Amino acid sequence: MRLTEAIDIAELETLQRRWGAFPVAQTTLNVADPFLSGEHQQLASNGRRAEICYVLHRGDPMQGVLLHAKTFYPEGIYRLPTGGVHTGERIMETVAREIFEETGLRIGEGDDDAQVERCLGVLAYELHHARLGAVSFATYHFLVRMPLDAAIAPQDPEESIRGWQWRPATELPWVADLLAMTYRISKEWADWGRYRALSHRFVAERLALKS
Repeated sequence: MRLTEAIDIAELETLQRRWGAFPVAQTTLNVADPFLSGEHQQLASNGRRAEICYVLHRGDPMQGVLLHAKTFYPEGIYRLPTGGVHTGERIMETVAREIFEETGLRIGEGDDDAQVERCLGVLAYELHHARLGAVSFATYHFLVRMPLDAAIAPQDPEESIRGWQWRPATELPWVADLLAMTYRISKEWADWGRYRALSHRFVAERLALKS
């Protein structure tokens, strides 16, 4: 299968030189409105071709990774935080911006900074939308360690973060199952949940290989 149009090959090679080899997996998913078109579900709007997902932990992902919920999510739904790659923005720029906007943590090498430990890999999608046709997208996943005593303090109110949960990485398959079954709570969020479940399973598999 060819790499989707969402992946910039030169950028991918730059990331692999920095972080070493990591997997690039590809999948397809059939979806329909309101996913990709409805309010808060416009994943690939405004020129976004990809997103980053940061897997934040405090020293051991098996003890806990950070999940968040937004005010407009169906009740009880939490997930790993992500952020869209803006037009003209590089992947690592997005990582630093999104982590600061959502948590108040800065990426760096100091004792008070969050540190990107490695790239867990990229999951590329061909989304076959019933009305929009084929849409390419990709999620770049990064493992990030935060200072043990640091506080989570969102900086951008437009992120609409309602709450946080720490969950052992071993529970990510369970989180994925809940996301995949979002249709039981809200039919409008069904395809969004199915889509989000894929990334959580990908991260769970990558972390399990290193545990």
